[in-house]
Amino acid sequence: MRKSLGLSKLIVGFDLVNEEDFTPPIQDFVKLIFNEAKNGDFPLIFHAGESMDNKNENLYDAIILGTKRIGHGFNLALHPLLQQQVKEKQICIECCPVSNLILGYTLDLRCHPVRAFLHQGIPVSISPDDPGFFDYEGVVLDYVYAYLAWDLNLADLKKLCINSLEFASISAEEKARFMPMFNHKWQKFCDYVNSRY
Repeated sequence: MRKSLGLSKLIVGFDLVNEEDFTPPIQDFVKLIFNEAKNGDFPLIFHAGESMDNKNENLYDAIILGTKRIGHGFNLALHPLLQQQVKEKQICIECCPVSNLILGYTLDLRCHPVRAFLHQGIPVSISPDDPGFFDYEGVVLDYVYAYLAWDLNLADLKKLCINSLEFASISAEEKARFMPMFNHKWQKFCDYVNSRY
């Protein structure tokens, strides 16, 4: 049905977002997910682990269901074996530093678990989460907070940016088209930094 309507080019994935501590877990939606998402052969993308509750099982379910990305993944820090699974399966953690700070998942970004994920080689990207709700635009503020709190260098920043492209819900052809554009802009940015400092 979706393909006949031409929606397969407009819909790029099935994303399940909820307030994990106060709503039913992912496992309660498995039938819906497979009826709706898998019939369209869409990638699955879940918000999971945006919780401080160590009994929260959404990370397990997201990984079992084959998610390509995990929104937040904050309490992944409580599960070393799942960290290894995320790394092996190349599941990208969409980190939202400003949101995590505002919502109180961390009181100090220097202690944010994603800092350790980066050093373990777990794929991470920086995302803004709810900029409309928090009244800011884009992802610059999230990058600034991450850069300062996690003592990142240019190589770290570049890897975060590349992860954003590599794990984006766009076609391989689009990724191949955007990567040279990114590399060009990155070089201009580095030249600017070198000329100023």
